Amino acid sequence: MKNKLFSVALAVTMLTATGLSVGTFAAAAQSASPLIYEAEGKLEGNETLAYTLPAAQEVTGNALAVKVFMKNTYHYSLPVSFSVTSAGKEYVWSKTSGTEQGYAYSSPEAQEATISTPLQWNKAGTLEIPYMFYGEILLPFSALNYGAGAQIGSVSEISMTFTAAVNSNFASGDTWIADGVCLYLFDVSCVTVDDRGTVAPAEEIADFTELKKDDISLTSETGNVVGELRSASQEDYAVFEGFVTQYNSACETKGDMKIVESFSFDEDAFAAAGKERTAAELFKKLYMSGQESEYAIVNGGSEGTALSYICDSAEYDAGKNSYAGVHFNFGRREATDWSGANGITVYVENKAPYLASFALEIFQYNLGTGLLEQYNLNDVGQKYKTLYAYNVETGEEFSYHTQTFMRVPANFKGWIRIPFSQYAAPAWSMTPTYGNEGVLDFDKNPVVKISITRLFNSNLDTELIIDDIALYYGDFSVGNLFDPSRQSIRDCIEKGTVPA
Repeated sequence: MKNKLFSVALAVTMLTATGLSVGTFAAAAQSASPLIYEAEGKLEGNETLAYTLPAAQEVTGNALAVKVFMKNTYHYSLPVSFSVTSAGKEYVWSKTSGTEQGYAYSSPEAQEATISTPLQWNKAGTLEIPYMFYGEILLPFSALNYGAGAQIGSVSEISMTFTAAVNSNFASGDTWIADGVCLYLFDVSCVTVDDRGTVAPAEEIADFTELKKDDISLTSETGNVVGELRSASQEDYAVFEGFVTQYNSACETKGDMKIVESFSFDEDAFAAAGKERTAAELFKKLYMSGQESEYAIVNGGSEGTALSYICDSAEYDAGKNSYAGVHFNFGRREATDWSGANGITVYVENKAPYLASFALEIFQYNLGTGLLEQYNLNDVGQKYKTLYAYNVETGEEFSYHTQTFMRVPANFKGWIRIPFSQYAAPAWSMTPTYGNEGVLDFDKNPVVKISITRLFNSNLDTELIIDDIALYYGDFSVGNLFDPSRQSIRDCIEKGTVPA
């Protein structure tokens, strides 16, 4: 096996608003293609990858380092269980609280993982690997068997179990229409981590880039395997490079807005993947829950491409909950930092001659509790909320009241702004079962996901064009009507700036 050097002290040098700190974790460059585990359909149960080493290998450190890239998951993070077999006995890493250390790479070519990323243990006892994580997961042997620790002298098998949505720690997991998991596997090494976080030279025990899919077993707890294992093609690797490059690049800005989702990909980052594959990846980035609805990426919107979202009456099942949703995780790390923003804004077109509605639900990752918290316009008191709109065709700006959902006027084409003061935690999420603390704190916690939800029974056959979901930082008054000293929404968009 090849020796790999993980040599530099992992001292924390900076703490960002998203809870990420910076250190270093040196590794040798990869020269071959990783293996890919992918499940596009609905998993019937948890699925396990197991690699049996040609011969048992002596453990030379106090932790395992697993290098992966999480391309797709049905939620912000995928719960994964790791285990090793030693002397015929299986040992499992599992805790029901706390974190393990992860170190992310800042680019596909990076030789050191420089972004310290704590990885959360959930209450089900599995470790959550976040969306777009490309880096090293450190698994100390002291965390084996629910933290009881284990003294193991050798490793003969390495296993990873992927949690199906229906079994996940997330409350709404069983409503996902597909699991949509895709994980790139690079290698596994033994490392030694001291009390200061210094990682000593590592001995590689499994190089997935040199293995074939038949070298690894893939099983399901139900007996019916849905996922597939394959070696990454040149196109797959180009997709990996595109995602990692884009994730580590800055968000686009427009006036006083930082765009967190444009329903498009960075053309330069994905150039090597080709237009057809890039379009497919953009479509697969979105995932659905609830009733079957229809979405597509179309030309138009604010500029470039946009999301078309339709509640097709032919798909409606009146016997089920009327809810339908399209969800996405953020494709840029900077998009998760909402500190300093005043609210959220979105470009939307309602082509119908009557009112339509949808909700922009935001998900804050509470770094204190390790839970994903949902916020929307539906609070305990069912209060009316104030929204602000700018119609780009008529030039009209106005404010209006709504409740639960964002109501879009007939034939509207333009921007709608929602101050964060209008958001609240829904009543059901405040129960002990879900653990929502009910406080949006963007200085402490990242926002990692948005759900676009609609009710079928009030939106049958209505199409909305949605584009450029953004944060706004300006202080405005609609049309300068109430306060001439403050900018209008149009002025904010055309002349405003985003704080550095």
